[in-house]
Amino acid sequence: MSKKTKIFILILITAIVVAAGVFLFLNNKKSPNAPGGERGTDNEIPGQDQTYTVAPSKDNKENSIYTDSQYKFSFEYPKDFTVTKFKEGEEGDTILVQKKGSKDGFQVFISPFDEPGPLTEERVLQDLPDLKMESPEQRLLKNGEPALIFFSEETSLGQTREIWFIHPVRNPDSNGASNYYLYQVSTYKELDSLVAKILETWKFQ
Repeated sequence: MSKKTKIFILILITAIVVAAGVFLFLNNKKSPNAPGGERGTDNEIPGQDQTYTVAPSKDNKENSIYTDSQYKFSFEYPKDFTVTKFKEGEEGDTILVQKKGSKDGFQVFISPFDEPGPLTEERVLQDLPDLKMESPEQRLLKNGEPALIFFSEETSLGQTREIWFIHPVRNPDSNGASNYYLYQVSTYKELDSLVAKILETWKFQ
């Protein structure tokens, strides 16, 4: 197991103003020794690699549907929410799902990882021994993805709900080999049930 592998964790959420409402921006503290790896650029906008709002790919009667062609997944979210994607340089991408005019929402931080899953409590604490993990358990998401689910706590946020998992994306330039990515879904503890419903609709292509 590589000593250089580091698991990325959400450290700070602060509010910023977007258009006429208050928009939550999540600033992640990530390891400087993060593993590399090629990533697709389907969702990148030339000359604008920091922040952009993503239009829903299509709607149904109750929800909008976000589709990410870079990481090849989709999920449904309420129509009164918006999706914004932040490019984090070489470290990964943040997808922020935010209720309009509210701080309510969740983020998905996606970063390269050099090991297959499933992710375990022991593996996380190996790199992050000071991380607060309350009631950690491994669960299968509805799409069959094995996830590590736990409550954590940040000084500026209070208690948070964390759902972390690893998923491969096949690299067409490496004879069918896969690149692994760590997905960190983070939200306020009180929004646990909302995010659980959204994750029930998450599908990988």
